[in-house]
Amino acid sequence: MRRSVWNWLFLLSSFGLILMFLVTVTQDTLPEWIRYQAEYHRRLAQVTGDRSKAFTLPKVRQIYLPEMKRVDRCITCHMGVDNPKMADQPQPYRTHPDLGIPGFLVKHPFNEIGCTVCHHGQGPATTVEHAHGPVHHWEEPLLRKGLTVAACATCHQNTRELKGAERLVQARALFVEKGCIGCHNLHGKGMLVGPELAETFGKSVGDQFDFKYVKGPHTLINWVEEHFKDPQAVVPGYPKIGVPESAMPNYGLDDEEVELLTALTLSFYLEEESEHHPIPARYRVPGTPEPEPTYTSPVERGAAVFTKLGCVGCHGPQGRGGIRNMNMDLGEEVPALTYVSDGYSKEELKAIIRDGRYPARADRHGPSPPLWMPSWKEKLTEEELDALVEYLYSLHP
Repeated sequence: MRRSVWNWLFLLSSFGLILMFLVTVTQDTLPEWIRYQAEYHRRLAQVTGDRSKAFTLPKVRQIYLPEMKRVDRCITCHMGVDNPKMADQPQPYRTHPDLGIPGFLVKHPFNEIGCTVCHHGQGPATTVEHAHGPVHHWEEPLLRKGLTVAACATCHQNTRELKGAERLVQARALFVEKGCIGCHNLHGKGMLVGPELAETFGKSVGDQFDFKYVKGPHTLINWVEEHFKDPQAVVPGYPKIGVPESAMPNYGLDDEEVELLTALTLSFYLEEESEHHPIPARYRVPGTPEPEPTYTSPVERGAAVFTKLGCVGCHGPQGRGGIRNMNMDLGEEVPALTYVSDGYSKEELKAIIRDGRYPARADRHGPSPPLWMPSWKEKLTEEELDALVEYLYSLHP
């Protein structure tokens, strides 16, 4: 009896090993893209009523774009991307949407521009994991839906009035509202208190970003988003050796605002010419310059200068202050500007704006305050400086 039990156990284990072997062989010899193609053809036959379409030999499909140095095999799985009959199917069989923009698919032919130019991801890959990422050593994982709008800047040099790029317009308004340009340089404008924004997404993930305090996946997009949410949590600094925390104020951004600013920062990088993935000149849509604004008074012009320079980023809306500046002697906050007319003459204010000022430390043994007043003399005309001082004087309650 006991011997019979052992025989049965041996037989069952043998069947189990054979089954595992067959599963392994099937997985190795039958890639997942073949299963997707078989299901696509089955669905296509059902939609068209043509049963012959269900019996089509599988093959790797790709879009070869030597001018852009791209090879996109996305259509190996996304076979219905340009087939209008598949508009109601689930992914990856669905037709690419037209985004509510008449002629969008005609103006963006997949066989000419591919997929990764807009969606990113690893074009040559033939598995979902490798194509969508994140994948080690591949620094352009697939962009999620809320971030793909950034790719419009790859070709369109003016997204202010571009249909479908409204989220970038919202992001720019938020960028101005928070005064980001007051600390960051962007294409030669702004200051160098913070890093150049157009270079953020061009940096190496492994060498130029510290993920020690990042909670989510170690991707560049996740680092940027977590830093937007809580800069000091991601870059706490090392006070014992005099290294300050992140200089960027915590603005209490919500998830939507974080995504908007992340998409905008990515678009700054994509605006630049790329050696790795060049864009032929025929695809680039030149921008038009913004019209010069007109002002009814020096104070109105000064308010515009205050906004243009990003002063609000440190001094707060309408100069009311409240922005934290660690180890600064004046209560660890950037000073408000509402009463500057009581303490400074107009010429003294102009001198401070021209030359800048470094704040004193509350604890002389601690790190320097991360925020300081940069010199604006190279960024302002005398007329703009006069108008700015008039505006600052007007803030007195």
